[in-house]
Amino acid sequence: MRRFVIAISLLLLAATTDEVAPELQANGYYIEPGSSASEQVVSDAVFDGRSDGGRLYLVVLSEEPPGGATTFSDSVLDQLGSGYVVTVAPETVGFAGDGSFWSAEEMNAAVDASLDGATDDQVVELFITELTGTGVTPSPDGEQSAGGGGGSGWIWLVVIGGGALLVFSAMRRGSRKQAELATAELEKVKTMARAKLAEIANDIIEMEDEVGLSDDPEVKRHYQQASTTYTEVLARTDAAPNAREMIDVIRDLDSAIWELDAAEALLDGKPIPEKPKAPEPAPPLTDPRGQPAPPEATSDEDYGRRSQRQSSYVGNDLMTALWAILAMSGRGGGGWGGPGGFGGPMRGGGSGGMRGGGFRLGGLGRMRGGGRRR
Repeated sequence: MRRFVIAISLLLLAATTDEVAPELQANGYYIEPGSSASEQVVSDAVFDGRSDGGRLYLVVLSEEPPGGATTFSDSVLDQLGSGYVVTVAPETVGFAGDGSFWSAEEMNAAVDASLDGATDDQVVELFITELTGTGVTPSPDGEQSAGGGGGSGWIWLVVIGGGALLVFSAMRRGSRKQAELATAELEKVKTMARAKLAEIANDIIEMEDEVGLSDDPEVKRHYQQASTTYTEVLARTDAAPNAREMIDVIRDLDSAIWELDAAEALLDGKPIPEKPKAPEPAPPLTDPRGQPAPPEATSDEDYGRRSQRQSSYVGNDLMTALWAILAMSGRGGGGWGGPGGFGGPMRGGGSGGMRGGGFRLGGLGRMRGGGRRR
């Protein structure tokens, strides 16, 4: 009975996701009282992760949560909506992420490396070192040779030269990693664009008979333009376009969807909705703890499509991703896409929900993993 009472007491004292989520939104990390983690190590790890390019949240618990660290991370991510939540508990380490930056393989490798940590701080340090590919460079011990001042100068020359070499090597590793990530994310954008093309094709087929029976030449003109644009975009998407070429593809995708909207509106006796405008690139948030502004609503929000329509605007979401890919790959476009503008957030019938801000390709697959500390 006493053990039961103690267990219930511990559960009542344990941190809950409702307590943790607001702290993560404000600071990027949460350290439960009683854990051995230091705020300096955890906050530095969050900063390193976000400097690498992903939205990382770190949780360190003093009590093992029900279901383990992975389940806890998953529940917290449900409240945050996006990013990567990593939980370090006394017995387990686990993560849940939206797949917007790091791959499942990278996250699993980092967690596996962290399981050898003897303390909470060591677990965090091993995790972030493996994830970002950077480590702590030992400082010089200050030992001087017997030759006096001249020997000391040579030592510092070697130290400075070695430090420069380390920085150069880290920059090269970082550049390769960014280029690889940019290529992988571009393929995801192309996959979503192809899914959107399939939706447009279905809408074109669905509307064909009704448009053929209409006597309104404007209906036929908008419908034909949508069909022509669809055919052109399909060919360009199959031709392996690069990120900058995909920007034009996405703009034309939304243009085809607007043409269908216009034809549908005329058939239903509604005013033609305003044509969307492509967003201009804007600089990303520089504060790793800052919260991105949600996308502004566009005229698309006011237009009620038929319930059977499958295609809806996607430009704002994929354009944001493409500007980020260009910035990552160093091929210009230094912005990350502005809020609002070309199409607004995806809704029913889309290829997956995206949330604005930063470099996020929401809807590309929830990932989770973890292990038991050794």
